[in-house]
Amino acid sequence: MFNVHGRWEYSIESPTIYIKVIGCFNREGIQAFTKDVFADLAKLPPQSIGYAVINLAEFELVTADSLAVATEYFHGVKARGYKRVVYIQASAVAKSLLEHIWRGSDMDIQFYDDIPGYLAKHPEHLYIKTWL
Repeated sequence: MFNVHGRWEYSIESPTIYIKVIGCFNREGIQAFTKDVFADLAKLPPQSIGYAVINLAEFELVTADSLAVATEYFHGVKARGYKRVVYIQASAVAKSLLEHIWRGSDMDIQFYDDIPGYLAKHPEHLYIKTWL
């Protein structure tokens, strides 16, 4: 087992979870991230979260061994009742990888170039601007 690589911050504002991922993630990093998030989501009533907004501005991708764990997590999101996942500031490589992971899932996936672009479309989330 290796040390955890990758950092994350998140804020749960039902029905949305806001996530910021930082750095490069290995398998252990993805597993630690999902464990943290699941622990907090388990405190909420089932189906409380329908939307995820993920800021990828400081994200540097994942290692090859973590892709299976990430894919499993992403596909489980739909089963847990999520309706939409939004990615902000995804690099071209990250966007391609995420499109590949989500392909065939029938999930509403959206990409925004930056935070102002996202907030222009979703002004009701303006209160979270400083956190994103």
